[in-house]
Parts: sequence; structure tokens; C-alpha cells
Amino acid sequence: MSTLQSRHAAAHRAGRHVDRKLQPTALALGVALILSVPAYAQQNEASPPDEDRAVELDRVVVAGIRGSVYRAQDIKRDADTFVDSVTALDIGALPDRSVTETLSRIPGVTIDRFLSVGDPEHFSAEGSGVQVRGLTQVRSELNGRDSFSASGGRSLSFQDVPSELMAGVDVYKNQKADMIEGGLGGTVDLRTFMPFDFEGSRFGMSFSANKGDFADKVKPSGSILFSNRWETDAGDFGILVDVAHSELATRTDGMFVRPFFETANNDLDGDGVNERLWLPRGADWRTLEYERERQGAYLALQWRPNENLELFTTAFQSRYDELWYEDAIFVGNDPTQVRLDASQPYELDGNVFRSGRLVQPGDIPMGTDIRASHRKSETTDLSFGLNWTFSERTKLSTDLQYIKSSTNTLDSTVALGINVPYIDVDLSGGRPSIGIDPQFTGNPANYYWGFTMDHRDDNEADQLAWRADLKHSFDSGVFRALRFGVRLTDRSATTVDSGYDWQPVFQPWMQWWALPGDQPLPGLDLDGTVNSSLVHQNTFNNFYRGDANTPGTFFAPILATALGFPGSYLDIHGAATPYYLCCFGQITPRDLQDPQWRNEQSEKTTAAYAMLDFALDNLRLDGNFGVRAVRTRNSADGFLVFPNVAYAPYLGAGESEPISASNAYTDVLPSLNVRWEPVDNLIVRFAASKAIARPAFSDMQAYRVLSVGLRDGVTLDPDNPNQVLPITDLVLTSGSTNNPYLKPMKANQFDLSLEWYFDPDKGGMAWVNFFHKDVKDYFRRQSRLLPFPGADGNEYDYLVTQTINTGKARIQGAEIGWTQFFDFLPAPLDGLGISANYTYIDSSTRIPAEVDALPVDTDGSTFGALPADGLSKNSYNVATFYEKGPWQIRLAYNWRSQYLLGVGANGYNGTNDNLDGVAVPWKLPVYSDAYGQLDGSIFYRISDNMQIGLEMNNLNNAEQRTIMDQNGAGSRPTSWYVNDRRYAATVRLTF
Repeated sequence: MSTLQSRHAAAHRAGRHVDRKLQPTALALGVALILSVPAYAQQNEASPPDEDRAVELDRVVVAGIRGSVYRAQDIKRDADTFVDSVTALDIGALPDRSVTETLSRIPGVTIDRFLSVGDPEHFSAEGSGVQVRGLTQVRSELNGRDSFSASGGRSLSFQDVPSELMAGVDVYKNQKADMIEGGLGGTVDLRTFMPFDFEGSRFGMSFSANKGDFADKVKPSGSILFSNRWETDAGDFGILVDVAHSELATRTDGMFVRPFFETANNDLDGDGVNERLWLPRGADWRTLEYERERQGAYLALQWRPNENLELFTTAFQSRYDELWYEDAIFVGNDPTQVRLDASQPYELDGNVFRSGRLVQPGDIPMGTDIRASHRKSETTDLSFGLNWTFSERTKLSTDLQYIKSSTNTLDSTVALGINVPYIDVDLSGGRPSIGIDPQFTGNPANYYWGFTMDHRDDNEADQLAWRADLKHSFDSGVFRALRFGVRLTDRSATTVDSGYDWQPVFQPWMQWWALPGDQPLPGLDLDGTVNSSLVHQNTFNNFYRGDANTPGTFFAPILATALGFPGSYLDIHGAATPYYLCCFGQITPRDLQDPQWRNEQSEKTTAAYAMLDFALDNLRLDGNFGVRAVRTRNSADGFLVFPNVAYAPYLGAGESEPISASNAYTDVLPSLNVRWEPVDNLIVRFAASKAIARPAFSDMQAYRVLSVGLRDGVTLDPDNPNQVLPITDLVLTSGSTNNPYLKPMKANQFDLSLEWYFDPDKGGMAWVNFFHKDVKDYFRRQSRLLPFPGADGNEYDYLVTQTINTGKARIQGAEIGWTQFFDFLPAPLDGLGISANYTYIDSSTRIPAEVDALPVDTDGSTFGALPADGLSKNSYNVATFYEKGPWQIRLAYNWRSQYLLGVGANGYNGTNDNLDGVAVPWKLPVYSDAYGQLDGSIFYRISDNMQIGLEMNNLNNAEQRTIMDQNGAGSRPTSWYVNDRRYAATVRLTF
């Protein structure tokens, strides 16, 4: 049997083993996904409704878990590159509650369990960033076309997309010439239904009541789909309408131990010499409440006037409204002043702190805040296309797409301050035990208004894209088809970003110059508006489900003070103004209409490819090879903003001047895919390609804000309001990390797999896949001194941190999988099945030593080579399922090992003197610890039209930890999180 004949045999097997009647099988599809059975549902053609796709769906209709696995197995055999997929052929969408969770079930795909990538301080129940084989540079598509969120990146925020609208998800792990460039780690294609996917009319509904047991709130979700098609004298017509609404509420409690510093503040043995001890800055904790609302609408029209021509149009819109707010307790002290209270019990591991009481001169400044982040985003996709077979061997497909996305965010923090006499910390057990005098923290007279900080963005992006693909097939010979194609895009992005505007109200370091030093800081009652009525007592009820030892009461601002920006900010700072001796007063919130916060970017690409399909029937071998060439042109227009401080007028007075930048580059991307079946049911695959990942739009802005601060120990004279400090007393920096001249990361990548279909008629299969990627021009941040002009005509050096292309990375590993039904067991156990997959990844990064892009410990020491960000060495999925009669039951466990979250994240960076008196700009690597989560579902089919069930997430109440790496103090856990167990009672109806 030839290779091509074996394809038809596979399709025939699939048609024989599955029920052609489409029934509501969302759970079955869910099991197929949870089991991470790779499948290939469609070629990555320009237009979703191409005739191959329609025929395939008509031929292979899944009913039940077994049918889903059979179909997945046979489609995998027919794939012409490395693709893992799940297909939800029924209304009710994907089995997980979000697309992000869905993707985590697929071999080689992992997700971050945090609200945003690189943020180790905010856990997320549904996860956020997606990595394919450890790389975050993942391209996102909707029906084979571009899709993105206007958040500065290039990918769609998968958590923004209603899973209820999806017909399937494909993950491409290698490249073909006809695929759109940009997926260095891989490409995730979200697929929606089309009217011709169904034989006639379809109507389906799905409703759920979702509850998190920690947040203790019930939220609804649901979707409705209607599809119909008609045969008329003008041809076949079809229409499909799908709408979805989903809400979720969760709660996360977290505990933190802050970085360790080498100190010499204690003489424990009484010899007159202070010992060098590694002591933590302190410890703190917080509770985060999270609510999100997700809506989606989808319309698809198809018209087939004859068997050679098909036209389609689709409209897709997704809306996302997210609000999270947290009550946080945090340290704000000088870590070099911390010492151990030797009069209280303490424990050291050598010279590293394990437990004891931490104190410092003048008490320990802490903050209690309310932080609220409210984000709204919207993505709209309009597409029109056609597929035209204008001869027996030649087919043209083309489409035109317009996509528009917007997002706006208010991130607002209002904090009180309190100077506590001590913090008791015990790290000798698992999670820390933290103690602070509750009588002190329970007295509102000990608090003062600390600071405000707002961050706002209002971003828009749109793109017009056109592509055309021509395929010409040959009757015989080695070469079977020749493909050509072109693609043009024109994308623009407007980014309005205020930055994080931190403004002090009262701080201990303001005493003796901006505030009187011989009296306490002003209390909470400042005037008739700003007083203790704007705060509340937080007792942290049921904190960490009662499994943590932390103080029970603090005062913090109410939520309305954060969401009341800008009015609440003006009230607070206005009420504080009469208390200042100098230098501070009423603030002026940054005006987003001011051009200096605005950045305009554009990108145009021109791509062309040629690809040849080949087959050697006598060798049972086929494949494709080709090349894709793409020209990219970028431009950016923004502003350089100069400092504005009274004590350094020679540096500037807040002026801004426009800056522009442009960049262009060309990439040539060859690819080869080969498949060989040496014996029946044993397939060998090989792929080699070159891939790129363009930098995020947020990293390419032409925008820089210059800042000025005082060097340690330098203070202002309150009696001299016109004081001018010399440049030697100042610290000049720029925190804007943009670089409009960035170029793409590049990779040479290889895949080799062996697939064994040991029981092809009953779903039994096993596979192993080896992969290797050599990545260069890695994105890293670098700090260097760069000169900028001052108002006096002189140039001054600022420490500028920006993203650059530097260094290399090597990523290699293997994926192993197995699926089997146990039909040989006696009834009722013959309904059992199991599937498992395991991924191993090894990586290393090589950053040139002369580039200041390496992590630095708090004592100034550096670290060795780090793994690639977001890459777990080990991950696996294991699932068992049972399907017999009306019952469908599954349990699925997903686990990934430790991985690097980032270097110098918030809370893990700063500048402090070490014991040698050298100022150290430290930034620590922070890792996510290993994490495993157990999910499950139970469904019962009441009739052919109705199914009820219970879906469950986080049944094991998993604890997420992060780890900070330090040289002197050692690697240790730095945060602990616990989240909801989530339940969804679901009803699905199909007619």
C-alpha cells in the first residue's frame, strides 16, 4: 500500500469507527483534550472553510470519548508537519473553562499560573502566558489568520477569548513554507465552526453555574449556537451564529519572604566584632480578589454556487472585563539596617537566618495598601475569502482580513504606612510563620497616609491583511503539487501609557527636611474628607484557609479610594499639603492627552513562498519542502521626556521633544517536512526549518523618560527652597526599556518522531518526538550609561535600561505519549481508558559577559548561566477516563517542574550598598516551583438531546510557590499561594 493509499485507509477506519450522528459530546471532547492526544484537524490554509476541511468534518464525526480518540489518532497519521490538536465538534466548546487551560493539556505546552508573564506576585486561577517547548514567543491565529490583543504584544491574550466559541485548537510545533512566520516556539491556531461543518440545521445551548469555594461566589456562563444550510438554485447557502457569556470569581491568598541581605549589625557572641549575617528584608502577605467577565459573538456565512467555488465571510468579536483588587501588607524598609534581636529566640543556619525577631533603628516601615487593576479589552475580526478550483489540478484561495483590538487599564494603589517595632519570622517549617504586635497594628492612631500610584494605558491596534495561495497538482511522478503564495500586511498601533506615577504622601525619609523630625508623621485624620472614614479594618478572615500563621488585623484604605482616581488622589495629596515644610504639595495627575505619553507605531510586511509536495510511493515516503521570504518595515514616533526637579534645573524642566525611528530587515525561512511509513502502523517523521519571532510592539516604542533621584545619604535643606545640588549628588536613570531598533529572535529547529499505532482499530498508540532549537538574538535587558543634553547645553550620563538582541539559547528535548482503551477487561471495567504524555526539555542561555544583562545578588555577586525564561525541564499529563452507557467520567492531572519566571521582577530588584560600601543595582532570578493540579468531570446523558454534569478544577487544593535564587543566602522559597477549588454545574442541550 502506498503512502497516499494509507491515508485513505486511515480516513476509512475513522469513518467506520465513529457514529455519523453528531451528538453533544463536549465531555468526550474534553477527555480527548485532557489526554493530550495529538490530532491534526486541518491544514494551515489561508481560509478556514476550504473544501478539504468541510469534507473531513463530514466524513469523521465524533461521538463519545472513544470516537474522539479514534479520530485524533487517524488525523495525526495524516499530518504533514508536527501538529497537536483537539477538536470540539459539538456545541459547548472546549472542555476547559478557558483556552489557556485547554492548551496546558497538550504535550510540550505549558502555561504561567500568574496574572501576567514575569509577575511572581499575582497568582491566576486560569493562568495566562502560553509557552510551547519553553518559549514564550508563540504566534496566535484565528482560523489560520492573524489575531492579537492591543496590549503591546504580538499574540492574542488567550484568556480573553471565550472558549465556548471555539471548534478546536491546533498547536504547530514546526514550520512549513505556507505558514505565516512568527512562531518561534510554535503557532496556536484557534478554530471556529462554519455552517458547512454540519449536514443540516443545528441548535445547541450550554449553561453553567461556576463557583469558587474560596471566593464563595457563584457566577454564570453560557453559550448558544444556531447553524443552518440550504440548497437553492443559486447554490448552497449556510449561516452560523454563536454567542457566549462567561463570568468567574476567585480568591488568592499569598505569603512572601523578601530577599536576604548581608548585614553586619549584630554582635551575637559579644567579642566586639559584628558578625556578617544574611537576614531577610522582612515578610508580608496579601489577599487578592479576582473577577472577570468574558463575552463573545461569532457570525459565519458560506456560499457555494457550484462545486468549484466557495465564498465565505466571518465576523468575530471578543470582549473581556477584568477587575482584581488586593489588600497587601508589605515592607518598605532599608534592608541594610535590619538586625536580629538577640534578646529573643533565634536560629541560624551557619550565618543565614532561619527564625527570629527582625528589628531596625526607628522601627520597620511597612505599608498596607488597596491595589485595584481594572482592564477592558476588545478584539474584532472581519474576514472575507474564496476558494476556487478553476481546473482539475489547480486551486486558488484568497482572503482579506481586518482586525482591530483595543485595551485600556487603570492600575491604582493607595497605601497607608505604619512603622512596626518588630517582625517575627520563622522559616524553619514549610510556609513561613509571621508575627507582628496585633495591639500595635490594631490601633488606627499608629497609621499615616503613605503613597499613591497610578498606571493607565489606552491602546489601540489594527491590521489589514491580504493573502493569496495557488496550488497546482500533478497526476504522477515524484512531485505531487506545487504551491505559491503571497501575503501583505499593514499594521498600526497607538500606545498611550502613563507609566507608574508613584507619589509619596508621608514617608519616614521625608522627616527632618520636608516634614518636621521632632514629631510623629501626621495621622489618618487630615481634614473633613481624608480621614479614618476612608480606611477599614482588615482581619483577613480564613486567611490561607486557616493553614497559615500571620497577624490578624491591619487597617488599609477602602477599595473606593483606589477606584476613585483621580478625585481620591487629589483629595489625599491636597489634605497633606499643609503639613509639608517644603518640596511637596498637591499633585497633577498625568494627562493621557499629553503627546508625551503617546507612541505611534506601524509595521508593514511583504511575504512570498514556494513549496513543493513530493511522494515516493514505493518507499512509502512523502513530504514537502519550500522557502518563505518576508520583508519587515517598522517605524515608531514618540517622545524623549526630560527631568523636572527644582534642585537640578540644569537638567531640564519637564520638556519633551519628539523622536522617530525606523527599522527594516529581510528574513529567508527554508523548511522541510518528511514522513515515512517503513512498515504498517509505524511512522517516522522529520522536520527542519528556520523560524523567527519579531519583538513585541511594547518593546519597540520610541519613548524614553529621564529621571533624577538623590544619592544615598543626600538630603535637601528645608530652609533653602532654591537649593541646587551638584551632579555628583544625583542619580540619573531612565526606566523605559524600549528599543525601536530591535530585530527578531531567530531559530534553526529540528524535529524527529516515531509513532506506533499498535492497536489502530481500538485507539491504541504510542509516540516519541525529539526536538532541537538553536536560538540567537535573544531578547534581554541591558543597562548602560548614555549621554543626553541638559538645559545648560552640557551632556549628562543616564543609566538607561533597554531591551537588546544578545546571546544565544539552545533548547532540546523529547515528548513521549501513550493512549489505550482496556476493552479486554471484564465488564464493567471495559469502559476504562488511559492516556499519558511526558515532555523533557533541556536548555541553556549564553549571554556575552560584557553585556550588563545578567542577574546580580544583593551583595554584588553574579550568577552563572540561567535556563531560558518560562522553560520547565519536566512536565506531564496523566488522565484516566470511563465511558460506558450514559456515563462519562474523567480525572486528569497536569504537572510541570520548576522554571524561571524572570530576573529582577517587582520586589526582587533595587539599589543598596553592600558591606564594602559599593552601591549594588541588584536583580534576583525568581523561579516558579513545581506545580501540579488535579481536575475532573462527571457527565450523565439523560437523552440524545440533553447532558448534565459537574466539572471540577484544582481538586487537590494545589499550593503554588516561587523560589528566589541567591548566592550567599542560598536558593529558597519566597512566596506561597493558595486558590479556589472551582466547580461548574453544567447542562448541555443539542437539537
